[in-house]
Amino acid sequence: MSRGRKGLVTLHVLGSTVSVGITAVMLVLTVAAFATASVEAVHMLRLCLVAVAIPALGLALVTGVTVALMTPWGLLRHTWVIKKLGLLLATGAFAMILLLPWVGDLVTAVETRADPGLTGWLVVGGLVAQLVKLVLITALSVYKPRGRVRASVLVNA
Repeated sequence: MSRGRKGLVTLHVLGSTVSVGITAVMLVLTVAAFATASVEAVHMLRLCLVAVAIPALGLALVTGVTVALMTPWGLLRHTWVIKKLGLLLATGAFAMILLLPWVGDLVTAVETRADPGLTGWLVVGGLVAQLVKLVLITALSVYKPRGRVRASVLVNA
């Protein structure tokens, strides 16, 4: 493996592991915000999402696609790579399209001392779902289940 490819793989693993870790931290911050109505906790939650989680997912996506294109695995040759890509795209989209507004609503609720109600539970559930997807992505990377995409599928697509 060339140094360049090793560097990309290293960045990919870092982006992926940071994504798992920061999602766990955000879940803890959400529970802390629930338990204490802490304005600081919800502001830290939003900062973690915007400054760490979303960029780490982006790094994992860009480096993962680049590495896949540089290796025999390819981007669309093996079903496990396609599944990883789909899960990672879903995780990033979920973070930006749903989780970000929900966290914003949670910040507003805690700042105004309103009951976070359903919004708080959506954030907790969303973060748990994110962790499940990230663990599945990791498992696919480790186990690499068999299965190739038939050439006819790629030609007709």
